[in-house]
Amino acid sequence: MPEPEKVKEFNVIEVEGIRRNLSGGFKKFAYFVAAVMCIFHIYVLFISGIDPWLLRIYHLQFVAVIGFLCFPGWKNARSKVHWLDLLLILLSISTLIYVVYSFDELIFRAGVLPTNIDLIFAFFAVITLIELTRRVTGPGLPILVLVFLVYTWAGKYLPGLLWHKGYSWERTLSFMYSLDGIYNIPLGTSATYVYLFILFGSFLQITGAGKYFIDAAFSIAGKARGGPAKVAIIASGLFGMINGTSAGNVVTTGSFTIPLMKSLGYRPAFAGAVESVASTGGQIMPPIMGAAAFLMAELLGVSYYNIIVAAILPAVLYYFSLYLMIDLEALKLNLLGLPKEQLPDKKTVFKQIYFIIPVIVLLYVLVVMRSSIIFAGVAGILSSLVVGIALGLTKKTSIINFKTIGDAMFDGALNVVSVAVTCAMAGMIIGVLSLTGLGMKFATIIINLAHGNLLLALVLTMIVTIILGMGLPTIAAYAITASVVAPALVKMGLPPLVAHFFVFYYACLSAITPPVALAAFAAAGIAGAKPMEVGWMSVKIGLAGFIVPFMFVYGKSLLLIGTLNEILLTIFTASIGIIALALSLQGYLWKQISMVIRVPLFTAALLLIKPGMQTDSVGLSLLLLCIVIQWLAAHKFSKSVKGDVAFKADASKKV
Repeated sequence: MPEPEKVKEFNVIEVEGIRRNLSGGFKKFAYFVAAVMCIFHIYVLFISGIDPWLLRIYHLQFVAVIGFLCFPGWKNARSKVHWLDLLLILLSISTLIYVVYSFDELIFRAGVLPTNIDLIFAFFAVITLIELTRRVTGPGLPILVLVFLVYTWAGKYLPGLLWHKGYSWERTLSFMYSLDGIYNIPLGTSATYVYLFILFGSFLQITGAGKYFIDAAFSIAGKARGGPAKVAIIASGLFGMINGTSAGNVVTTGSFTIPLMKSLGYRPAFAGAVESVASTGGQIMPPIMGAAAFLMAELLGVSYYNIIVAAILPAVLYYFSLYLMIDLEALKLNLLGLPKEQLPDKKTVFKQIYFIIPVIVLLYVLVVMRSSIIFAGVAGILSSLVVGIALGLTKKTSIINFKTIGDAMFDGALNVVSVAVTCAMAGMIIGVLSLTGLGMKFATIIINLAHGNLLLALVLTMIVTIILGMGLPTIAAYAITASVVAPALVKMGLPPLVAHFFVFYYACLSAITPPVALAAFAAAGIAGAKPMEVGWMSVKIGLAGFIVPFMFVYGKSLLLIGTLNEILLTIFTASIGIIALALSLQGYLWKQISMVIRVPLFTAALLLIKPGMQTDSVGLSLLLLCIVIQWLAAHKFSKSVKGDVAFKADASKKV
């Protein structure tokens, strides 16, 4: 496999936070905490359960210790652990001790009749959480939470639907320090499902599966036209199954694929956009998807299997559209694939197919056995260990040992920090929405503005979701908008699964939507391109993703709801519509397509994407007409070029 060129450094503080490289005693302590965290979670989730509040606060305190050790408060503090970090760790641990010590009484008075000591520890919990989130995700989410907290007090001074009677700081603090605030359902999702699957991904990595996924992607698509760009699709989709974060996927696979795309002739902005769109799609790609998908299952009270099934076809259409956009770009620029000698040997890659055994085990447990997510996560971790041990025995080397297991547990703990703090902060926002009634008012506002028109309500929901999601991790964007705008769609008659999937898609796509697009900006740093240019190019390349949610609202068969004939017809017409969309956006088929043809092509795409015999018939007819006209124009152009060449050759002979 080709070595990537040196990647341009970029500021990752807005992507994942600046991480501190621990050493000495602090590193050993962090590894110890991560090991205890791993053993604790598996024990209480799989063997002997505890009260949800206790599980969530233990989870958050483990995260706080790892987070304050590994994420410095300012750039100059990267070299060593500061005394302030230790103080914040002690404050975090003190909140845990207080809750455990007074749990039997606190569970009845939290949020209702707090004592002074309750308020002190509630203040510690809120302050340490906000500071840790600032370190890990940047200032955006903490500022948003502070605005919501101020709203609980200032609502009595606001006009119209924003008015409420107002709440004291004591009531607000106490409410945040309960199962209705910080320790709400989002944090519960992180403590149960998300952490186990992140841990599964970490154990899968130590077996060598990460490198295998990259090699497999290169062996499959590396030789194809514009190969590295297609490799980005496959690799990012595969990593998305075990990673689930758009910016994280960009940093992981983009360091290989973006430089290779540039070396083949792709523009830097296009290369960055391809990676950001492909990585964002990893969050909607079954079977694991992203952390927000687990939260959706929890909020809807449905099996995660139902979420996986519903996500299959939209995800396939998303990546199919991306593939077509890349292929047409390569065709326009006449870009070839990588030479055979620079690609991994297919036979070797095929022989190493055992790396995907843990993923197969996971799928079997989730889809065939229909077991719980927790059981599936534990089964995936154990199967990764078995594969690693078997490889070690075969190759007579130590792949699985105390060091690699320690590395996996530490990586799992480190990678869940951003998810956990994001979930806890989202819980605070949900708590404010519940306390003030603002959530239901948002739904009323959308319904009133739409005047009963579902299409207008969908457009408004899309805009609100993208705006609220900008600069936020996906799970926070989804958690907030699922509480604020999804109820409006349900009130207008949409099934809850469809309404939540609609919101979920745009929460994911906010990562590539300017002016604040985390995935696109991360890709821009690697590509050496302007962030906004990559952002808008990402919107163009991923436009199908913005249309797909409207498709499954008006055609629920796209979520595999309906008869087999309805589902097959929807797949066919939607696929043809995606082809028409790609042709209209890229403007190339045999030769450049004029704007006179591109506009009808775009219209045909929208007609085909919307289910219905009439719209499908008109859209298909319009598409065929455009293709015939373009073929005739290209054929005439080809003859004209050949005739011109022949004339010049004949004139040359006469001379």
